[in-house]
Amino acid sequence: MLKQSIALLTFCLISLPCFAQEDQVSLQFVAFPKTANAEPVELLVGSGETLLVELPTNSLSPIYKVNRLSQWALGKSSTGDENEFVFETYGKAPSHASANQLILVLRKGPNDSDGFDLIPLDNQQSAFGGGKYFFMNAAKVDIAVEMGDKKFALKPLQHKLVEPEPSKVEGERKYLYVYLHFRKGEEAVPFYSSTWRYSEKARGMIFFYHDTHTKQLRTHTIRDYIE
Repeated sequence: MLKQSIALLTFCLISLPCFAQEDQVSLQFVAFPKTANAEPVELLVGSGETLLVELPTNSLSPIYKVNRLSQWALGKSSTGDENEFVFETYGKAPSHASANQLILVLRKGPNDSDGFDLIPLDNQQSAFGGGKYFFMNAAKVDIAVEMGDKKFALKPLQHKLVEPEPSKVEGERKYLYVYLHFRKGEEAVPFYSSTWRYSEKARGMIFFYHDTHTKQLRTHTIRDYIE
Protein backbone atom coordinates (compact mmCIF):
# COMPACT_ATOMS: atom_id res chain seq x y z
CA MET A 1 0.00 0.00 0.00
CA LEU A 2 2.85 2.36 0.92
CA LYS A 3 4.67 1.56 -2.34
CA GLN A 4 1.49 2.32 -4.32
CA SER A 5 1.08 5.67 -2.54
CA ILE A 6 4.70 6.60 -3.21
CA ALA A 7 4.34 5.59 -6.86
CA LEU A 8 1.15 7.65 -7.19
CA LEU A 9 2.81 10.67 -5.56
CA THR A 10 5.83 10.33 -7.85
CA PHE A 11 3.57 10.17 -10.92
CA CYS A 12 1.71 13.32 -9.82
CA LEU A 13 4.93 15.23 -9.23
CA ILE A 14 6.28 14.21 -12.64
CA SER A 15 2.99 15.18 -14.28
CA LEU A 16 2.73 18.63 -12.72
CA PRO A 17 5.07 20.42 -15.18
CA CYS A 18 3.11 18.94 -18.08
CA PHE A 19 -0.20 20.27 -16.80
CA ALA A 20 1.39 23.65 -16.08
CA GLN A 21 2.75 23.76 -19.61
CA GLU A 22 -0.68 22.96 -21.07
CA ASP A 23 -2.13 25.91 -19.15
CA GLN A 24 0.27 28.35 -20.82
CA VAL A 25 -1.21 30.64 -23.49
CA SER A 26 0.69 32.72 -26.06
CA LEU A 27 -0.78 36.20 -26.48
CA GLN A 28 -0.12 38.95 -28.98
CA PHE A 29 -1.80 42.34 -29.27
CA VAL A 30 -2.56 44.86 -31.97
CA ALA A 31 -4.38 48.13 -31.26
CA PHE A 32 -6.37 50.55 -33.38
CA PRO A 33 -6.50 53.46 -33.91
CA LYS A 34 -3.08 54.86 -33.12
CA THR A 35 -2.95 57.38 -30.31
CA ALA A 36 -0.44 60.07 -29.38
CA ASN A 37 -1.37 59.66 -25.72
CA ALA A 38 -0.43 56.02 -25.23
CA GLU A 39 0.33 55.01 -21.65
CA PRO A 40 1.82 51.83 -20.18
CA VAL A 41 -0.93 49.22 -20.20
CA GLU A 42 -1.09 46.19 -17.96
CA LEU A 43 -2.57 42.76 -18.53
CA LEU A 44 -4.14 41.18 -15.47
CA VAL A 45 -2.50 37.75 -15.21
CA GLY A 46 -3.60 36.61 -11.75
CA SER A 47 -4.78 37.71 -8.35
CA GLY A 48 -2.89 40.95 -7.71
CA GLU A 49 -0.51 40.28 -10.62
CA THR A 50 -0.09 42.22 -13.84
CA LEU A 51 2.22 42.24 -16.86
CA LEU A 52 3.15 45.31 -18.90
CA VAL A 53 2.23 44.76 -22.55
CA GLU A 54 2.77 46.71 -25.76
CA LEU A 55 -0.17 47.72 -27.96
CA PRO A 56 1.35 48.52 -31.37
CA THR A 57 -0.69 49.72 -34.33
CA ASN A 58 1.58 49.00 -37.31
CA SER A 59 2.64 45.49 -36.32
CA LEU A 60 1.84 42.71 -33.89
CA SER A 61 3.21 42.91 -30.36
CA PRO A 62 5.86 40.59 -28.92
CA ILE A 63 4.57 37.21 -27.76
CA TYR A 64 3.60 37.02 -24.08
CA LYS A 65 3.31 33.61 -22.43
CA VAL A 66 0.90 33.65 -19.50
CA ASN A 67 -1.29 31.25 -17.58
CA ARG A 68 -4.69 30.67 -19.14
CA LEU A 69 -7.51 32.74 -17.65
CA SER A 70 -11.24 32.68 -18.35
CA GLN A 71 -11.08 36.32 -19.45
CA TRP A 72 -8.45 38.89 -20.41
CA ALA A 73 -8.46 42.34 -18.86
CA LEU A 74 -6.30 45.35 -19.75
CA GLY A 75 -5.93 48.37 -17.52
CA LYS A 76 -3.73 49.95 -14.89
CA SER A 77 -2.90 48.84 -11.37
CA SER A 78 -2.37 50.94 -8.28
CA THR A 79 -2.25 50.66 -4.51
CA GLY A 80 -5.30 51.67 -2.45
CA ASP A 81 -5.44 53.64 0.79
CA GLU A 82 -4.95 50.45 2.80
CA ASN A 83 -2.13 49.14 0.58
CA GLU A 84 -4.53 46.83 -1.25
CA PHE A 85 -4.17 45.97 -4.92
CA VAL A 86 -6.46 48.04 -7.15
CA PHE A 87 -6.94 47.40 -10.87
CA GLU A 88 -8.72 49.91 -13.12
CA THR A 89 -10.09 47.96 -16.07
CA TYR A 90 -9.92 49.66 -19.46
CA GLY A 91 -11.38 46.68 -21.31
CA LYS A 92 -12.03 42.96 -20.91
CA ALA A 93 -13.31 40.01 -22.93
CA PRO A 94 -13.71 36.23 -22.54
CA SER A 95 -10.58 34.27 -23.41
CA HIS A 96 -10.50 32.29 -26.64
CA ALA A 97 -10.11 28.51 -26.37
CA SER A 98 -6.95 28.59 -28.49
CA ALA A 99 -3.49 28.27 -26.91
CA ASN A 100 -2.26 30.95 -29.33
CA GLN A 101 -4.37 34.11 -29.28
CA LEU A 102 -4.27 37.50 -30.95
CA ILE A 103 -6.18 40.20 -29.09
CA LEU A 104 -7.47 43.07 -31.18
CA VAL A 105 -7.71 46.21 -29.02
CA LEU A 106 -10.09 48.92 -30.25
CA ARG A 107 -9.59 52.25 -28.52
CA LYS A 108 -12.76 54.13 -27.59
CA GLY A 109 -11.04 57.52 -27.37
CA PRO A 110 -7.72 59.35 -27.66
CA ASN A 111 -6.60 58.13 -24.21
CA ASP A 112 -6.25 54.52 -23.16
CA SER A 113 -8.22 55.36 -20.01
CA ASP A 114 -11.22 56.12 -22.29
CA GLY A 115 -11.59 52.36 -22.59
CA PHE A 116 -11.04 49.43 -24.97
CA ASP A 117 -13.11 46.88 -26.80
CA LEU A 118 -11.20 43.59 -26.87
CA ILE A 119 -11.66 40.94 -29.57
CA PRO A 120 -9.64 37.74 -28.90
CA LEU A 121 -8.90 35.74 -32.06
CA ASP A 122 -7.48 32.29 -32.74
CA ASN A 123 -3.90 33.07 -33.76
CA GLN A 124 -2.81 29.55 -34.75
CA GLN A 125 -1.57 29.20 -38.32
CA SER A 126 -4.35 26.70 -39.05
CA ALA A 127 -6.88 29.42 -38.17
CA PHE A 128 -5.16 32.66 -39.18
CA GLY A 129 -2.17 31.70 -41.26
CA GLY A 130 -0.55 32.81 -44.47
CA GLY A 131 -2.81 33.76 -47.36
CA LYS A 132 -5.59 34.88 -45.00
CA TYR A 133 -6.93 38.40 -44.43
CA PHE A 134 -8.74 39.83 -41.42
CA PHE A 135 -11.03 42.81 -42.05
CA MET A 136 -12.33 45.11 -39.30
CA ASN A 137 -14.83 47.89 -39.99
CA ALA A 138 -14.08 50.63 -37.46
CA ALA A 139 -15.77 53.22 -39.69
CA LYS A 140 -19.28 54.64 -39.38
CA VAL A 141 -20.60 53.30 -42.70
CA ASP A 142 -21.19 49.90 -44.30
CA ILE A 143 -18.23 48.63 -46.32
CA ALA A 144 -18.37 46.25 -49.30
CA VAL A 145 -15.22 44.26 -50.10
CA GLU A 146 -14.25 42.38 -53.24
CA MET A 147 -10.91 40.57 -52.94
CA GLY A 148 -10.02 37.83 -55.38
CA ASP A 149 -12.96 35.44 -55.40
CA LYS A 150 -14.41 36.77 -52.11
CA LYS A 151 -17.23 39.31 -51.88
CA PHE A 152 -18.78 40.42 -48.60
CA ALA A 153 -20.10 43.43 -46.67
CA LEU A 154 -19.29 44.68 -43.18
CA LYS A 155 -21.45 46.87 -40.99
CA PRO A 156 -19.73 49.15 -38.44
CA LEU A 157 -17.83 47.14 -35.79
CA GLN A 158 -18.17 43.91 -37.76
CA HIS A 159 -15.13 41.83 -38.72
CA LYS A 160 -14.43 38.92 -41.04
CA LEU A 161 -11.59 36.52 -41.84
CA VAL A 162 -11.26 35.36 -45.47
CA GLU A 163 -8.89 33.22 -47.51
CA PRO A 164 -9.16 34.43 -51.12
CA GLU A 165 -7.89 32.76 -54.25
CA PRO A 166 -5.34 34.81 -56.23
CA SER A 167 -6.82 36.91 -59.02
CA LYS A 168 -3.77 36.53 -61.27
CA VAL A 169 -0.68 34.32 -61.40
CA GLU A 170 2.45 35.25 -63.33
CA GLY A 171 5.13 32.61 -62.89
CA GLU A 172 5.80 32.40 -59.16
CA ARG A 173 4.11 35.74 -58.45
CA LYS A 174 0.50 35.90 -57.38
CA TYR A 175 -1.78 38.94 -57.16
CA LEU A 176 -5.11 39.95 -55.66
CA TYR A 177 -7.46 42.51 -57.16
CA VAL A 178 -9.03 44.53 -54.35
CA TYR A 179 -12.10 46.78 -54.70
CA LEU A 180 -13.73 48.64 -51.81
CA HIS A 181 -17.05 50.50 -51.65
CA PHE A 182 -18.95 52.29 -48.90
CA ARG A 183 -22.68 52.77 -48.56
CA LYS A 184 -24.07 56.27 -49.09
CA GLY A 185 -27.83 56.08 -48.78
CA GLU A 186 -28.83 53.33 -51.20
CA GLU A 187 -25.69 53.66 -53.34
CA ALA A 188 -22.38 51.79 -53.21
CA VAL A 189 -19.66 54.37 -53.72
CA PRO A 190 -16.16 53.15 -54.77
CA PHE A 191 -13.32 54.58 -52.69
CA TYR A 192 -10.38 52.20 -53.19
CA SER A 193 -9.02 49.81 -55.82
CA SER A 194 -5.60 48.21 -56.01
CA THR A 195 -3.62 45.11 -56.89
CA TRP A 196 -1.91 43.44 -53.94
CA ARG A 197 0.88 40.88 -53.92
CA TYR A 198 -0.37 37.56 -52.59
CA SER A 199 1.80 35.20 -50.56
CA GLU A 200 1.06 32.03 -48.61
CA LYS A 201 3.76 33.19 -46.18
CA ALA A 202 2.02 36.45 -45.24
CA ARG A 203 -1.30 37.34 -43.65
CA GLY A 204 -3.01 40.71 -43.54
CA MET A 205 -5.14 42.81 -41.20
CA ILE A 206 -7.17 45.62 -42.78
CA PHE A 207 -8.97 48.29 -40.80
CA PHE A 208 -11.52 50.78 -42.15
CA TYR A 209 -11.93 54.06 -40.24
CA HIS A 210 -12.78 57.72 -40.52
CA ASP A 211 -9.84 60.09 -40.08
CA THR A 212 -10.53 62.19 -36.98
CA HIS A 213 -9.13 65.34 -38.63
CA THR A 214 -10.34 65.14 -42.23
CA LYS A 215 -13.39 62.89 -41.57
CA GLN A 216 -12.42 60.97 -44.72
CA LEU A 217 -12.74 57.21 -44.97
CA ARG A 218 -9.33 55.53 -44.72
CA THR A 219 -7.77 52.06 -44.68
CA HIS A 220 -4.97 50.84 -42.44
CA THR A 221 -3.15 47.63 -43.38
CA ILE A 222 -0.80 45.41 -41.40
CA ARG A 223 1.16 42.72 -43.25
CA ASP A 224 2.54 39.99 -41.01
CA TYR A 225 4.95 37.33 -42.34
CA ILE A 226 4.64 33.79 -41.03
CA GLU A 227 7.85 31.93 -40.20
